[in-house]
Amino acid sequence: MVVEPLTSLMPGTQRDLGMLVEQSGWNQTAADWAVFADEGTIYVVRDERGKIVGSGAVLPFGPSSAWIGMILVAPEARGRGLGAALFQRCLNTARAGGRATLLDATPAGKRLYEQFGLEPLFSLTRWQLERHAPGHEAPAAKACSPSDIEAVVALDALAFGAPRGALLADILGRPGSRCLHAQGGIAMVRHGRIADHIGPLLAPDEAGAGSLLHAAVATVAGSVFIDVPDARASVAGELAGLGFTRQRSFIRMAFGRGSLKGRTSLIHAIAGPEFG
Repeated sequence: MVVEPLTSLMPGTQRDLGMLVEQSGWNQTAADWAVFADEGTIYVVRDERGKIVGSGAVLPFGPSSAWIGMILVAPEARGRGLGAALFQRCLNTARAGGRATLLDATPAGKRLYEQFGLEPLFSLTRWQLERHAPGHEAPAAKACSPSDIEAVVALDALAFGAPRGALLADILGRPGSRCLHAQGGIAMVRHGRIADHIGPLLAPDEAGAGSLLHAAVATVAGSVFIDVPDARASVAGELAGLGFTRQRSFIRMAFGRGSLKGRTSLIHAIAGPEFG
């Protein structure tokens, strides 16, 4: 099987990619795939019938960094080295021109990526909550207005270490997405395949993060996911108090520890393992 770049998101292609996400129990939507197609590169492997059975994607952030995500292999095609082949192609593309390269790995994926020279930076936990009715937005948080977006993008670039304006604009432009700000921080919420996702959640201190967390959760009906660095014990405590439970873990990894210079102290929840 050959690793090839995807040239367009036709209906059949979207169906195959959606099936990969569903088979893996992930939360990504067609809109998430479209970001990679429009702003980066998607690589796929097809079986003898032309069906996509493996994927990987690269998303540049500015001129000097790139994110790798969506390394997925269909159950019937696993154990053949497709994940490694897809990741190698993605890594080659991401590293072109000396770009800093990062990803969020599952524990199983971590073992593979270490073989390619990536190093762990910090660990994260996905928390999940089942809700059936939204509450009332905390008065300390306000909805972001169009005039706030430039500040949102700037704060995210400071925290992450690279500009992600196109990604954030895409997320905020989706139906049902919302952005809240309070006490010098922001929280974004978007619809996922099986749950709404809170993140990024950026704040200068724990009090601000807690206010934004409560405000964001209050806007959601149904399931909620949030991916939190394990160092954020205060946020973890708030989540437990709200009824969230731990679902799975991730590890932020990079090609070289000095590859990205973000202020990670501002990050209380990430945009998701597909985007960082």
